[in-house]
Amino acid sequence: MRELLLPKFNNNDEGCVLVDWAVEDGDEVFADEVVAEVETAKALEELVADVDGVLHRLVEVGAQCEFGRPVGLLFDSHQERDDYLANLASADVGTAPEGEDEDHDGGPEPILSDAARTLAQDHGIRSEQLRSLGKRVVKASDVQRLIDQGVMDQGAESAAAGAAADAAAVVSLSTRQRAVAAVVSEAHRTIPAAFAAIAVDLTAFRATRGGGAPYGLVELLVKAMAARQADFPLFFATPGADHTLVLASDANVGVTIDVGTGLFIPVLRDAARRPIGDLADDLMDFRVSALRQNFRGDAFADEAITLSLHNDPDIILAAPIVHPGRTCVVTLCAERSEVALAEDGTPFTRPVTTVAVTYDHRYLNGRDAVRFLTAVKQDLESADAIARLAG
Repeated sequence: MRELLLPKFNNNDEGCVLVDWAVEDGDEVFADEVVAEVETAKALEELVADVDGVLHRLVEVGAQCEFGRPVGLLFDSHQERDDYLANLASADVGTAPEGEDEDHDGGPEPILSDAARTLAQDHGIRSEQLRSLGKRVVKASDVQRLIDQGVMDQGAESAAAGAAADAAAVVSLSTRQRAVAAVVSEAHRTIPAAFAAIAVDLTAFRATRGGGAPYGLVELLVKAMAARQADFPLFFATPGADHTLVLASDANVGVTIDVGTGLFIPVLRDAARRPIGDLADDLMDFRVSALRQNFRGDAFADEAITLSLHNDPDIILAAPIVHPGRTCVVTLCAERSEVALAEDGTPFTRPVTTVAVTYDHRYLNGRDAVRFLTAVKQDLESADAIARLAG
C-alpha cells in the first residue's frame, strides 16, 4: 500500500481544496494518471499517481487538504483494499458504544471515513441511523444528508401547521427561470471565475456625440473589444478538451438584450470589420426582435465573446456569470458624473463609466484581464482611436 500524498504546489499556501476526483473509489489507476484536481489560491492543479494501484479515497470533494498529507491510498490489488476495509470494520466494531454491536436489526456496522465519523459525533448521529443508509462505507456527504433530514423532521410539524398560511406566499419558477437557474448553477459549479473592473473617462466619446455621431457607447465598445481580438485571442476562445482552447476566427460579439420579455444574447457578427453603423442597425433590430420574440434562427450562433449591458441608472459595478463555453464576459455599466481635479487643482465634473471583465481563471489570468481592460479603455478615451473605430 502506498499513500497518495498531496505535493506542495506553491510556497504561498499551506493547503488547497480537493475540487474533483477523476477516478472512482476502488478503481484501478496507473502511474502518471491524473486522479484528482485541487485548487490553490492561484490555480487549478492536477494530482497524479506515482505508481499503479487500486485507489481508496480518504477525503471528500470540497475538503480542505494540507500539503504533504495523504488524500488517498493506492493498494497493489482489490483484495488488499478489501482486507484493509475489513480491518477497519473490525476496528469500528471494537470501539462501538456500549450496548451496540454488529448484529443489530439494521445490519453490520458500516465503515466511516474520518470526516464522516467526526461529523456524526458532532451532531449525535446514532449507529442505527448510519446503518439505515444501507451502505458499507459511509462518507461525510452521507452523514450530512442524515443531519439535513433530521432538521427537516424537526420542522415538519410546524411546517404542516403553517402550510395553509404560507400557501399564498409560494411562487413556482417559470420555465424560463428554471432554465436560467440551470445555467447559473452549472456556471458556478464548473467555472472558477475572477473579476476586474476599470473606470473609463467618456469625455472624448461625448465630444463625438455632440457632433451627431450615429452610434452609441454600446456599439463603440463592441468595436473596441473586437479590435483587440488579435492581441487577446484567448478572450475570444471556446474551452475544449484536455486543457485546450479553440480560437475564434472572427470577432463575433454577443450582446445582452433585455426589454422586459426575457434575456437574449444575439450576436453581432464580424464586428471588427463591419461599419459601426451596421452594428447600430443590428442592435436596433435585435431589440425589436426581443419585443416580438421572433429572432432569426442564426441570431445566436458562433458567439466568441459576450458583452453584458447593465446601463440602468446608478449601476456602477456588475459581475455576471461566465457562460459555459466562453472564457469571459465583458460588462458595461451606467454612465455617471464624477468630480475630478484639473492639473491646477480646479475641480470639474466629467462623464465616466465602468467596464469590467469576469473571466474563467483556468484560462485567463489577472494580468491579462487588466491589460485587456486597459487597451479597451485607451481606445474609448482617445479621440483618434474613436475616429478610427467609427470610420
